Amino acid sequence: MNFANNLKQLRQGRHMTQEALARYLNVTRPTIAGYETKNKQPDYDKLQKIAEYFEVSIDYLLTGNETSVLVENDRALDPSQTMLLEKNLLKYFSQLSSSSKQELVNFSKFLYLQEHNRLK
Repeated sequence: MNFANNLKQLRQGRHMTQEALARYLNVTRPTIAGYETKNKQPDYDKLQKIAEYFEVSIDYLLTGNETSVLVENDRALDPSQTMLLEKNLLKYFSQLSSSSKQELVNFSKFLYLQEHNRLK
């Protein structure tokens, strides 16, 4: 998918009008229509604001491939976000060297223990 399709899909998934998104970004509705139909691209600041609003990465907006899920204020992830994180973790883990894999396991254990102790 491309940016135009991704933006439209995200906007419609939130039942948001082009006008509402335009107000949020401080642009005109035809600008949003251009993003969705005429291969116009927002500047970096607008792209970042769109990603933050829809809680996706800029990478996802541009390519449709999610490499991270934005999590704010330590809020709980929904099941689809958890699955996406786990999928990406396994994808990247499988491409690491043996020593890097061991470092990641050690770091994961450290994070687990740190969080477990904080919750006590």
